[in-house]
Amino acid sequence: MPDAAESAILDAALAEFDNHGIRKVALGDVARRAGVSRTTIYRRFANRDDLIAAVMDRENARLFADIADELNGAPPQANYYVEAFTSAILLSRRHRVLNRMIIEEPALTLDLARRHYGAAVVRIEQALRAVFPPGFADRIGQETVRELADDTWRYAMMALLLPSVDPLDTPDDIRAFATRHFLPSLPAALRTD
Repeated sequence: MPDAAESAILDAALAEFDNHGIRKVALGDVARRAGVSRTTIYRRFANRDDLIAAVMDRENARLFADIADELNGAPPQANYYVEAFTSAILLSRRHRVLNRMIIEEPALTLDLARRHYGAAVVRIEQALRAVFPPGFADRIGQETVRELADDTWRYAMMALLLPSVDPLDTPDDIRAFATRHFLPSLPAALRTD
């Protein structure tokens, strides 16, 4: 859990990224907005890339919590996994900074996804446990939960970053993609549940 100064730095960095884009932000601007010195930032983050990664990690955690909340409040759907995937893509696109990063900085997005892959999978596992019915995660086992989290992250990156022959513009487009590509990748234990 970040302390007050670190939270202020992350909030300031997020606002600066939103206003100016990820690559154009100077740490001095973040420090001024956060009301701290640049030295304070460097005590917590080795460099700007570490600060970017920390902001993205926090925003991904918030995003996954939002996805869990949305799914918990939604009426039953034809296929829960398709709806979860669709929700993840739509909410990612609505997040101004994450979406801007994907559109304007795809190489940086891929680099951060590669370097922080394990942390993202853990975040998705936590979100899955929040949306699964009570006892379901224990019944299917940790390995299956991890495999589903890994597949979800891989296919989400594909849908968000790579061009597609078929458009992925509408919720129905995303559902069709998920049905055609994501569902067949589900762990065997989930295909029977």
